[in-house]
Amino acid sequence: MIIFSAVLLSVTMTCIGALSDMSIMEVYKNIEAKSEVNTPESYKVNVENDKFREALADLPEEILTGEGEPSVLVHFRKGEGVNITIENIDEEYASIFSYIEDYFQFSGISKVQNPVEFKEIIDMGKVELYKENEDSIVVKAWDPEKEEKDDNFALFYLDKNNWVITKARYFLDGNPFVEAENCYKNYGKFYMPYKIVLTSLNEESTDEFIFKDYRFNK
Repeated sequence: MIIFSAVLLSVTMTCIGALSDMSIMEVYKNIEAKSEVNTPESYKVNVENDKFREALADLPEEILTGEGEPSVLVHFRKGEGVNITIENIDEEYASIFSYIEDYFQFSGISKVQNPVEFKEIIDMGKVELYKENEDSIVVKAWDPEKEEKDDNFALFYLDKNNWVITKARYFLDGNPFVEAENCYKNYGKFYMPYKIVLTSLNEESTDEFIFKDYRFNK
């Protein structure tokens, strides 16, 4: 009976995912090292989404440049992170969709492509190890703008092979309310996202964001 209980406990701990001796700083160093290899210093990429497509179709003709169809363009640079503009419209209106940056904050992608963002929340004591299995490690993070660690937090699921965030799940008052699943593939020598699936868990609605036509600057 004692032996059976010990085996059962061992299996239970394996299923839960016991933490290894890896520290949060070692996690960060792995992220930083892989980012050096997998992410260029900067890039641009178009993002397609059904809601974006509808919003772009409703833009007034007088702000279009006539140089091509308007499209959502992500600009990324290490040390700076992400910003969003609209291609092929007058420059003074190019940032009217800047709210889209919130979607990328939810995905957590820039926290590993631009590791300084991850390091900032570590330095503030707002991230800790949560659980681990053979292939992934999960970290728990709190809003760096708040002093307390409360029931509002995020879980970031990291692939231990490429050290990218494959899933981000956000909790409000301890209850999950939004989740992002990030899909990646190789583009030449870089390992980049090609799709984000953002799910509102309360409303049971899903949005897909497709990355197309990467332009690398390294």
